[in-house]
Amino acid sequence: MSNVADEAPGPLIWTLPEPPGRPTTNLSRAGILRAAMTIADAEGARALTMRRVAQAVGASTPMSLYRYVGSKDGLVDLMIDAVYAEIPLTEPPAGEAWRAGLDRLALDSWTVLQRHLWFGELIHTRPPFGPNALRFFNFRFGLLEPLGRSADDLSLLTGAVDGHLFGAALQWEQERRMRARVGLHTDAELSDAAKPVLEPILTGERYPAFARWFRGRTGAGPDDPVMWTLGCLLDGLTARLGLDNGV
Repeated sequence: MSNVADEAPGPLIWTLPEPPGRPTTNLSRAGILRAAMTIADAEGARALTMRRVAQAVGASTPMSLYRYVGSKDGLVDLMIDAVYAEIPLTEPPAGEAWRAGLDRLALDSWTVLQRHLWFGELIHTRPPFGPNALRFFNFRFGLLEPLGRSADDLSLLTGAVDGHLFGAALQWEQERRMRARVGLHTDAELSDAAKPVLEPILTGERYPAFARWFRGRTGAGPDDPVMWTLGCLLDGLTARLGLDNGV
């Protein structure tokens, strides 16, 4: 995927009707989207090029895809919206507190993002105005409306959740890319490779606090550190905004 600074952004895919099929090809937006997401899921956003997608769908040239998605940006529009489509929008039970509903939605969102880590890299490259994204936003603000707070306060809450989850996805994707690049795919392989570098640091006297911390680790902690951190974040915002915690 080319850098967004390299060319003018393409029009939103939602402004371009899908062209009718042709008897000489099996191409469609849905097929192109499936191929693009398969590539990105396996190899990340940087592996996603129109040439790779064209090869995956059996198109003669990358240019043949532009008739269906308008541009590379149009393909990204479809991909972003497809991720939002996977997030369950479960109606809360009557009387459920806002925190319980928001926590559940955040957990469902994080579960989906773990399948599509590239989302953290691409989400801020295009306006999320697709039908599934808008359906998600509408549902989430509906959960929060009973708080009776201003739109600005609700933006702080939702922005904090999104920033944390998208940032976590981006961090995981960067680590996956690093491991693939150096050929160290497991924690054990990474630990073994780091030993020659760490040994003089841990046995020396220059970084004693770091050495004590490193040796003191037991691996104990929350099952999902991302959700644990989100809970801390929402606890702080709840207190800062003077909200009823409702947990």
